Amino acid sequence: MSSTSASVSFGGGGGDAARASEQAVLASNRYAGLILEQMNRMRLRSDFCDVGLNVGGHVFRVHKLVLAACSPYFSALFSGGMRESEKEEVQIQGVDREIFEILLDFIYTGVISVTVENVQELMVAADMLQLNEVVSICGEFLKGHMDSSNCVCTTEDFKGLLKDQLVRLLRSEELRIEDEYQVFTAAMDWVLHDVAKRKKYIVEVLEPVRFPLLSPQRLFKYIEGIADFSLRVALQTLLKEYTEVTKSPKENKIYSPLQSAKMRPRRKARKYLYAIGGYTRLQGGRWSDSRALSCVERFDTFNQYWTTVSSIHQARSGLGVAVLEGMIYVVGGEKDSMIFDCTERYDPVTKQWAAVASLNFPRCGVGVCPCHGALYALGGSIGSEIGKTMERYDPEENKWEVIGNMAVPRYYFGCCELQGFIYVVGGINDEGTELRSAEMYDPISRRWSALPVMVTRRAYVGVASLNNCIYAVGGWNEALGALETVEKYCPEEEKWVEVAPMSTARAGASVSAVNGFLYAVGGRAASRDFSAPVTVDSVEIYDPHLDSWTEVGNMITSRCDGGLAVL
Repeated sequence: MSSTSASVSFGGGGGDAARASEQAVLASNRYAGLILEQMNRMRLRSDFCDVGLNVGGHVFRVHKLVLAACSPYFSALFSGGMRESEKEEVQIQGVDREIFEILLDFIYTGVISVTVENVQELMVAADMLQLNEVVSICGEFLKGHMDSSNCVCTTEDFKGLLKDQLVRLLRSEELRIEDEYQVFTAAMDWVLHDVAKRKKYIVEVLEPVRFPLLSPQRLFKYIEGIADFSLRVALQTLLKEYTEVTKSPKENKIYSPLQSAKMRPRRKARKYLYAIGGYTRLQGGRWSDSRALSCVERFDTFNQYWTTVSSIHQARSGLGVAVLEGMIYVVGGEKDSMIFDCTERYDPVTKQWAAVASLNFPRCGVGVCPCHGALYALGGSIGSEIGKTMERYDPEENKWEVIGNMAVPRYYFGCCELQGFIYVVGGINDEGTELRSAEMYDPISRRWSALPVMVTRRAYVGVASLNNCIYAVGGWNEALGALETVEKYCPEEEKWVEVAPMSTARAGASVSAVNGFLYAVGGRAASRDFSAPVTVDSVEIYDPHLDSWTEVGNMITSRCDGGLAVL
């Protein structure tokens, strides 16, 4: 308990003023807590209790005044106008006995134990009993424990939420989501779980969704798959209204506060791209004029502008970049023909780079990928040799361990993770030939599986996963030079198909998926003659639903063979 504090007011002068100076108005911070403690003791001894609450066959002796003061539900229950007010024992339906006991303890103490196991039941029961403070506490607990697997999910617990609980969650700025489409599908999953009873809530449930951030084509494609005719029609009407509201402020350039909020990504969903290292070569430069970079630029994907952030300690190109547990890792690379084994890690909180454990082998053109809580470094060039070994980094032990060999040694290939597997695509083999081949590695069984070959041989290719597909973007081969073509591999279909090409041919571009789009950053352009290719600073975004590329803000520094991270 805190000590007693006082608020004091003194008068001045003589007479009444002098007597006033001897008086003070004091307030005790302990008093409310002491009273609450004493009332709880009385409840536990059944002293002065005037009603019994029968919950699940167990009778809890309580004080009407205390419960009525904390909840409109109990206030109405015990009011003179209701029959229950005259009963010595009242039945409470729809609440588990153990859950009610936890809530009753909170009423008399102000303290509650919330766990992952009981939070859903507590929130439902507290909402029914109109214990608004407990509902808020549970809401904050849920926000703090949300991640991509449970914030907007398909579990039975989620589908069993009350409508008002769902709406509160979907309004939260703290949802850890990849894009707003997850919020839309979560709302729809809840409705479709019991469509007959819940479709009447469709307007309320979709109100928190930020439709200006979503592709109308993607939404209407989703609606086409809904079996319930009346719900499908209602959704089509709603979405037409939403898209009209979205277009209007853009045309008039007038934004209401509500519209502005709807057009901003949620706080925890805002994404930044980090373009790291690589090399730059300006127009007219010779092959030997390339300069390895240490600079790092950050792109705000919402406002679409680049700023510089802390540089890496070692300038390098041909590096591997990946994000693990909210940290950016930079692995290997080379500068002036010196190949590195050093690894650096960026903490977005401190905004600083720090050295961590080095690789067992120096590697350039290395593939780096996070999977199952570890970091994997695969292949790459080790001087005159092509590295066939793979290493795994344990962040807890801060240690790299050699774990085996690649099925096909390669360097300057693309690498990404999808559904717990690591995919390697294209690159250059130990004979110096660009590859069409792709493979999948299972870190659990430590086995490699061959995939269908691509349409085009691609080295220096950008690779990323998006919507459960693998994309191979641009690249280089000796016959065609720098490539603008793009291929997509869907594991379910087991084949590569070409999609819309980029507007600029790019070899050595960095590629990542953000907010449902692909970003292709930098690279080197095709040479018109035998001069050294120039690095580019342009950025293109691919929309998979429109199958089209759009150019956005240019980088501050042109770069090629760098890395790209998303935080």
